[in-house]
Amino acid sequence: MRFLTSSTWFAASLLALTASGVAETKSLHRQQSQVLGVKTGSNFSLADGQCDTKGNIFVTVWDQVQEEPADRPVLMFDSSGALKNKFASSRKELGLSRYEDHFEPTALLSDGGVARLFWSKDALSIARFSPDGKLESRTALDPPAILPYQFLVFPSGEMLVSGLEQNHSRRFLGAHKSFTAIYDARGHLLKRFSFAEDTEIDSAAEAGDSRYTFASIAGNRGISSGKARLGDDGNAYLMRRTSPATVYVISADGELVRTLQIEPANFGQMPSNMQIADGRIAMEFRLRCSGNTCEGENFTIADAATGQTIADYDDSNVQGDFACYSAKPERFTFLTETENGRKALMVQAATK
Repeated sequence: MRFLTSSTWFAASLLALTASGVAETKSLHRQQSQVLGVKTGSNFSLADGQCDTKGNIFVTVWDQVQEEPADRPVLMFDSSGALKNKFASSRKELGLSRYEDHFEPTALLSDGGVARLFWSKDALSIARFSPDGKLESRTALDPPAILPYQFLVFPSGEMLVSGLEQNHSRRFLGAHKSFTAIYDARGHLLKRFSFAEDTEIDSAAEAGDSRYTFASIAGNRGISSGKARLGDDGNAYLMRRTSPATVYVISADGELVRTLQIEPANFGQMPSNMQIADGRIAMEFRLRCSGNTCEGENFTIADAATGQTIADYDDSNVQGDFACYSAKPERFTFLTETENGRKALMVQAATK
């Protein structure tokens, strides 16, 4: 694979540049900022931002010091920044035992509600919330219990879950083996996938490849740092953290429709986020991160059918959690905070 062998990876990048020329990278600029209707604190954090077709923004919020991982509500804001809804904020509201927790991936439902993943060492389940924020149902998923990182619900009710499966290896102490499956609405496993690209990522992580793991117990960032989004064509787009970015396009009935390779604007950049709209994929790439600061950030807009690059954008003028993309007109929405950290902001950006 191109993303696993440095020499082949470099050669492929040179061939791509030779064939298409060096594309011009345009700059994004802030167009407007709106204060979000939520109270913040010194340890306030925003994550897993998404938007629906009506322009509503959904984001997980949490206090990095005072709250437990299960005490992270999903908040819904309208396009003006007003708080419209809150989906579960405490272990008690969620009906969780002290052995259960939830992960950040939140799936937007076609009726305006949300679904969230809950997991323990031995079990994995899904909780569905109605559009008014009330807990509607909770469904246990068939084994095996995995460490989940990506999750979405198809309009027809099937669910895609991806993450890392615990396995035993003489060379690796932590979970690093990729797992991706389709479940029906009752939680029964319909199909488990085996991707050749994932097998290579797993092997590279197990061997200690620094692109995917920091140490022999640090998991598999090729999988854990990926994203899953529902496309406007009804298919799931499952991104792996490779360079170029690997995206599996999967249908609700378990068919691998196609596999895309999306090239970053600069050599060595890894994907960190992805949003999909109007037949396009907006991929956020980064070169390296240390603490809360990342270097070499930019966006690549690609055709969702072919993976071919349409445009590259430099985002040095805007920062924050990439929550929404619109192609017509082209707009990028970020969630961030004021300089003093006292207010959360929704920032829209575009080229001048």
